[in-house]
Order: sequence, then C-alpha cells, then structure tokens
Amino acid sequence: MAFTLDERLEEDTYFVGDLPLCRVLLMNVSNFPWIILVPRLEGMTELFHLNESEQIDYQKETNYLLEAMAEIYSSHKMNIASLGNLVPQLHTHIIARFKDDAAWPNPVWSHQNMSKYQDTQSSFEIDKIRKLVDDYV
Repeated sequence: MAFTLDERLEEDTYFVGDLPLCRVLLMNVSNFPWIILVPRLEGMTELFHLNESEQIDYQKETNYLLEAMAEIYSSHKMNIASLGNLVPQLHTHIIARFKDDAAWPNPVWSHQNMSKYQDTQSSFEIDKIRKLVDDYV
C-alpha cells in the first residue's frame, strides 16, 4: 500500500523533502520555525507500530533535525511533540522556540494569534530546511 499523507497535514503544511524514512513538512505558521516529520509508511498511528529498525531511523532523523534547527535558528529551546489526537497518522512536531516569541513560555498550541506564511516567506523557510534535509547522511 502506498504512503498517503493525512488530509489535515496536507492542508496545514508545505512539502519540504524526504529523508530516508520521513517526509518533512513545514507547518503553515510563521510565528515559529515549525516542522513535522511523518514516516512514509502506511497505517502508522503509534511509535510502537514501527519495527525496531524503523524506530531507530525515526529517532535518528528526529534528533538530526532537532540539532540542525537549533543551530540554524539559534533557538533557546527546541520543542518536540507527538500527540495524534486530531491527526491519528504518526507524526512529530519539531518547533524552535525563543524567549521572546509570542507564546513563550507556554506551548505553541495555546497561542491564539497564529499567522500563516506569505508566499516569499514560506519559500525562504522551505529552502532553509530543505538544505538540512539534503545534507542528512
């Protein structure tokens, strides 16, 4: 069965690129550098649904992007979350946070004034994160 991205993720994100296991998406929220990783495996809703090798690859790809984003954005803190209450497809949010961002120190989900990207701004962010994806070894 071919990989299909959940409709809500499709609607709320921009495609950035593919790592060996995961699709990398940019959340359409300009308030924070925010990406989502989705394993390109059909029917996965929980981390424990991945086999051992896939779990290791998922962790490696997640750690790589956490560290790379912390560096390129000079963040104060990297947030990571895998909830799945609204979107059951297994996915992980990675968000660069700053002490002066509008939601600090609260979770981004509690922030009421989310702004979508303008076209040129989204292209700039996609290119920046795509370079990280392309540099993954």
